[in-house]
Amino acid sequence: MSHVCSIVEDLLPLYKTKGLQADTTEFVEQHLATCKHCQQLAATKLSSNQNLSMKSTLTFFHLIFIVLSFVFALNSSLLGDHKSFVALYALFGCLTYLFYKNIWIVFAISSIPVFVWAIINNFSNPLYIQGLSFMDISALIIGASYIALLHTIFALLGSAFAIILRRF
Repeated sequence: MSHVCSIVEDLLPLYKTKGLQADTTEFVEQHLATCKHCQQLAATKLSSNQNLSMKSTLTFFHLIFIVLSFVFALNSSLLGDHKSFVALYALFGCLTYLFYKNIWIVFAISSIPVFVWAIINNFSNPLYIQGLSFMDISALIIGASYIALLHTIFALLGSAFAIILRRF
């Protein structure tokens, strides 16, 4: 087994899912045409329907981005009487999508911190909480959901812009 065989063996899962660039696919196919060992290996790996487990790890940069997004969410939200939250959340959604390339993460990062902050911020507000009744808690949760929804809409609009940007 040569050095090239080791490389081709590592590339076989991506070759199977057509995840390689054209030049790399050509390289793998040329090698498979001449190497009996790799042909057998490819037949074994390609015929077995094994899903490779992708190790999902949180990198240091992801953690910093999440912390910064929470701080950004709390400092630029409607709750802080900042009227610029519309533009900031659109920019925030765009950048978050470009960083993670996942709309669900944009949704979570743009809604959860604002929802939690709205509950904490309004828990002592007599408009929402006059006692600890079911109606008061319900009003608090509905109000927090509404504020989080507003922020999320603008973040999703920003991420839609990012999706369009990635297409071009």
